[in-house]
Amino acid sequence: MRQTAIYVRQSADRADSVSLETQEQLCRLDTQPDEPVTVYRDGGYSGRSTDRPALRAMLRAAERGEIGRILVYKLDRISRNLADFTQLLRLFEQQRIEFQSHSERFETASPMGQAMQSLLMVFAQLERETISARVRDSAFARARLGFDPGGPPPIGYKKVPGLLHGRHTKLLVPDEPAAETVRGGFVQYAAKGSLADVCEMWTQRGFLTQRGGQWSTGTLCRVLRNPVYVQADSAVYAHLSRMGAELIVPDPPPLGKGVCLYADRRVNHARMTDLHGVLAIAGQHDGIVPAAVWLRCQERLTQSRSQRTHGRGRTWLSGRVFCMRCGAAMTVTQGRSAAYLVCGGKKRGKCIGACAVWRLDIAEQLIGNVMAELLRRLRQIPVSAPKNPDTEQALAAIALRREALLRQMADPAGGAVAALAEAVAMLDAQAAALRRRAEKKPAARWKLPCWESCGDAEKRILVQTLLRGAYFSGETIDCLTARRGK
Repeated sequence: MRQTAIYVRQSADRADSVSLETQEQLCRLDTQPDEPVTVYRDGGYSGRSTDRPALRAMLRAAERGEIGRILVYKLDRISRNLADFTQLLRLFEQQRIEFQSHSERFETASPMGQAMQSLLMVFAQLERETISARVRDSAFARARLGFDPGGPPPIGYKKVPGLLHGRHTKLLVPDEPAAETVRGGFVQYAAKGSLADVCEMWTQRGFLTQRGGQWSTGTLCRVLRNPVYVQADSAVYAHLSRMGAELIVPDPPPLGKGVCLYADRRVNHARMTDLHGVLAIAGQHDGIVPAAVWLRCQERLTQSRSQRTHGRGRTWLSGRVFCMRCGAAMTVTQGRSAAYLVCGGKKRGKCIGACAVWRLDIAEQLIGNVMAELLRRLRQIPVSAPKNPDTEQALAAIALRREALLRQMADPAGGAVAALAEAVAMLDAQAAALRRRAEKKPAARWKLPCWESCGDAEKRILVQTLLRGAYFSGETIDCLTARRGK
C-alpha cells in the first residue's frame, strides 16, 4: 500500500514565517486518522533549488513507488523555481502521485488547474528573486560603508569586535606571527622569487592555508593579488581602477590602510584578474605589505600570466584567440582535410548554441593582415621619451582627486559648485604642467620587422605583444590590439 508524504520546508526561523511544526499540523488536517503518513522536513534550506536532503529522500521514495500522495502547506514550500516545479510535477504524473497544497485549493487534474499551479509558481519565483535582490542591495550598501561582509578573515588577519559609524561590527587586525609570514611571502616573490619557492617556504615552516592544507601556486596567487594586505596609496587605487574596480574611497584617500574587495557572488572573481563589477572599498584595517612591494607583485604576476598564456600550440595565435559568445579560448582541432579553431567552452557546456568554428589557415590570414597593417602604422609613430614613474604617480593622484571633486559637484549637497569647478581647473593645470615637463623631443622611428618576412616564432612574439585578443563569432573576427584599437 502506498503512503502519504507530507513535505515541509522553512528557509529561516523568523517571527513572520510558518514553522515546520505548524506546516505539518495543517497538512495533517487533510489526512485520515488511519492513513499512513511520512513527514519529510527540510529546515534551513531555500526553495531556489531542489538540492535538499529531505526532498531528495522523498523523490527517491516516489521513484520506488512507495508514495501515493504528497501534501504541502503551500506550493512554494516544495519549490520557488518554475523550471524545477515543472519537472517535479512531471515526475509526480509519471508515478501517478497525487499532489495537493493545503493553502491553494483547486483541481490540478484539469488544464485550468495546471495553469493556476504554474501561475502561482511564477509569482513564487518572482518573490524569491525580489528577496534575493533586496538582500544583495543591503549587503552592497553595508559594504560601501565599510562594514564586515561576513565570512572568514583573510589569512594573516583575525576579526575582533568593534564599532563603526556607531554600530557594532567586526574589524580586521593583523594576526601575528601569521601576518609576518604573509609579509615575508610578498617580499620574497617581489624580489624575483617564484610562486613555487614561496609555497615551499611556507610549507616547510608549517604555515598552512585557511583550510589546513598545503599551499599551491593557484592559492598563493589569490593571496598575492588580494589588496586587503596592501598599505594603499594613490598608485594602488589607480591600479585597481585600471583593473575595472569601482573605487569607494574617501577624500582624501587614507594612507596605509588595506582595501577590501566586494562583489556579487553570482560573478566569479576568484582569480582577481578582472575587477569589473567589483567594489574596491578603503578598509578600516592597517595593511601589512608596503604599496611598492604589492604593486611589484602585481606586475610580476601579470608578466607570469602572460608568459603562461603565450601557448606553444600548432599556431602562432595560441593564447590570443577567444570565442565572442562565452569568452573561452579557441583550440586547434584537426579535421579530415584541414585544421580548425573551435570554441573550447563547447566541450565544457559553457558555450550554448552554435559555437564559433573557423579554418585555421583562414583565421591566420585574416589576423595576419591586421598585424601587417598595425606594424605599418607603428613604424610611422616616433618614439617618445620614457615615462617617469614619479610623474605617472603624481598624475594618478591628481586624477583620483579630480574624480572625487567631480562626484562632489554632481551631489546636490556637495557644496559650492564654483569653488569645486575652480579646484578642478587647478588640478587640470597641474596635470598639464606635469605632462609638458615629461615630454621630450621624439628620438627616432619604430624599428619593427615586416610581417611577411617573420617566421612563426617571431609572429608569436609580435601577437603576444601587440594583440590583446581576437574574438571569434560564427561570421566575424574582432581584433583588440594592445593600443586599444580594433
